[in-house]
Amino acid sequence: MVQKSKGGKKCRSVVSGKKKKNEMKHNRKTNYKKKVVKKVECCVCMEEILDTSDNTITCGRVHHALCGECKMKCDTCPMCRSHGVQKPKSQNVSMRVVHRGYTKVLSTEKIFVSGFVIDDLDSLKQIDIGNGIYEKYTEDMDGYSIYKHEFRNLYIYRDCDNIWVLDDKYDPCSDYAYAEGKLKKLTGKNTWSLSGLGVGEWVPTTIYIKKLK
Repeated sequence: MVQKSKGGKKCRSVVSGKKKKNEMKHNRKTNYKKKVVKKVECCVCMEEILDTSDNTITCGRVHHALCGECKMKCDTCPMCRSHGVQKPKSQNVSMRVVHRGYTKVLSTEKIFVSGFVIDDLDSLKQIDIGNGIYEKYTEDMDGYSIYKHEFRNLYIYRDCDNIWVLDDKYDPCSDYAYAEGKLKKLTGKNTWSLSGLGVGEWVPTTIYIKKLK
């Protein structure tokens, strides 16, 4: 049996062709040509750039080479001035990001707390157990804010009984706390109960909390 080519001429047999193919099956090509991307010159900055669609603008049937940085600076074609320049989708140009609807940088929510002091009977002085500025860094599962002191390991949050507490760690189900307040609203002038760092009974105290701008 002889295999025929498209021209109708006889060529090698099928058996011979399969044998030759099996001999060359595991041989890797070494003479293949790598794809070379041609370089062109940007019509504005005269720098060499790759000849790709992202570095080219089309004005009718004419193509002009324009790099990504120059595309960001040009509104119309710098050669014919008759066609608009489409901004590149992906380019390495540092751009200032502006949040729509805002004219200033959004700041982190902070509160100022005063009144968290207890009397030390030994030294006849007052001990600060939680005054200062607290910064919101996350929210709990119910959407209530969790505040952390800017310098100390102190937290103000809602516990499992829906009571605002002051503690040295975030543990909503803990029975121990520095202070607690059964409040509808955290900010403002409210009465809190201080535990005296676990010594003695709960002492009611007036606490002032306000939001900082």
